Amino acid sequence: MSERMVDVNGHSLHSLSITKLLRVVSLILVGLSIVIIHSFDVGQVGESMHWSDGNVAISAGSHPAMLLWAAIAIALFIVLMVRKPNAVTTGVPTRIRRVLAFVIDFWFSLLILSSLGALMPLWIEAVRTGHFMWHFQRDYSVTSDGLLAAMIPIFMALMILYFAFPLTRGRQTVGYFILRLRVTPPFGDEGCFTLRAALMRTFYAFIGITSLLIRNGDRDGQGRTWYDRRTACTVVLVSDQ
Repeated sequence: MSERMVDVNGHSLHSLSITKLLRVVSLILVGLSIVIIHSFDVGQVGESMHWSDGNVAISAGSHPAMLLWAAIAIALFIVLMVRKPNAVTTGVPTRIRRVLAFVIDFWFSLLILSSLGALMPLWIEAVRTGHFMWHFQRDYSVTSDGLLAAMIPIFMALMILYFAFPLTRGRQTVGYFILRLRVTPPFGDEGCFTLRAALMRTFYAFIGITSLLIRNGDRDGQGRTWYDRRTACTVVLVSDQ
């Protein structure tokens, strides 16, 4: 019996050390994105289209270093989606902690999607001009720009899924994992969201965060904001014990 207890405790300590190591790696990866952008003089990451008074400005760009970073970031996201979290609720997170988690997630998902998404306009431009460049900018429109415009709703849908999909798996986004936060589903402290509930939660959370200065000062005794109560969710602070 004592041997079993030693085995269980040893397994728990091993799982705890892996979780802490994974959290450090996640934090380093997020910080590394900023270092890469400045060190490699990446410039624009993603695409932009702007029309004003009959004038058009279209540009897109990416970088091999950012593509490598995006591949590692996707691998980290997959690990977090596969690995079952070993977390115990320890209290109510502060508002600042929740905002920082959202900022990390927004930056993380935006860079992944922008780095990879820019490959399509870069490829289309390469077919049109006959040579490939990691960045292009022009002040006139061509027929293929319709394809670029069609990518915008796809980009937005993928970003929403970045936030919603982990809820359907009972997992944490990268930002929530780094800052040790978890969203509990409407029907209890454990389990997974349905896709509909996850999308609704993501929709209201976006509205809540973006209207932070106007509407986010009404937290109740459990630390729930108006959009937490609207979606019957609670955001909790967790420990790796």
